[in-house]
Amino acid sequence: MKDSFGRNVHSMRISVTDRCNMRCDYCVSGGKLQLRPEHELLSLSEIETVIRAAGELGFDSFRFTGGEPLVRDGIPELIERVGALPGVRKLSLSTNGSLLARHVDRLAAAGVKALNISLDSLVPERFRQITRGGSLARVLEGIRAALRRECFTVKLNAVIMRGVNDDELAPLAALTLEQPVTVRFIEYMPFGAWRAPQDRPDPTVSSHEMLERLEREFDIERNVSGPVGEGPAQYVQVRGGQGFVGLISPVYQPFCERCNRIRLTSDGYIKSCLLQDERFALRDWMRGPDYSFPELRRRIAEAVLLKPREHSHARSMDMSTVGG
Repeated sequence: MKDSFGRNVHSMRISVTDRCNMRCDYCVSGGKLQLRPEHELLSLSEIETVIRAAGELGFDSFRFTGGEPLVRDGIPELIERVGALPGVRKLSLSTNGSLLARHVDRLAAAGVKALNISLDSLVPERFRQITRGGSLARVLEGIRAALRRECFTVKLNAVIMRGVNDDELAPLAALTLEQPVTVRFIEYMPFGAWRAPQDRPDPTVSSHEMLERLEREFDIERNVSGPVGEGPAQYVQVRGGQGFVGLISPVYQPFCERCNRIRLTSDGYIKSCLLQDERFALRDWMRGPDYSFPELRRRIAEAVLLKPREHSHARSMDMSTVGG
């Protein structure tokens, strides 16, 4: 359906849990996740009901995320049920990849077509530091398992931070020469809980600077269409590559005019913008006596109509609480 600025909003990003088995610096600002009690999270049946209502409004693309979605039992089965709903065109999953190898066959059977996998470093010790304990070997195992299945479009996402992993732009981009993957470089977002400490420089590297640095290492083709699908990235290609390089610029070149999504948080809020205050709290209402499915549809439609023209950088929150 159309929002008040004429954008075709047809994609929903669904956080199925706030739990995660990593603690990435850019996602969790402190040492611990801000976990809610389990009863404050939507049940899988409640999530499915919200998706069904969105589908009746014309939403046809659903991405499942977390936290880490694969730490929650029943996610492949939920995705399979969603895929059986009328009008569903695309099912996607965002994951840190650490549990992917054991689930990849079931996800393929459930109808998942696109996998976004976080990969912020190819150096094992650096990866462990960024993720605060994650295993690069397990993530690479998950990526290999996904690439063995021809049904998936695989995108590898790296949040680039100056002085942390910006020296890995070329090694990460070179992955597209070796295999049919898309590597996407994402600007670090220095706002709210992610603001740079006063005692060190802003770690944000602009997408413009990233591209300039890549062009010093590779013969880069700029005029490419990129992989099939919608999204915020601008794509280029290393000449001779099997895949693409994407640049995502939420800070220096916001893509709000192309935004086609709303979000459902794990605790039951509809967010029409990642950085917008939550206006639509569904969980308690859905569990109460005044709930009705037609009213649920109406509330989702209203969230779309109230989608702002652009985001604000004034929020103070952890990415882990909103599903990225």
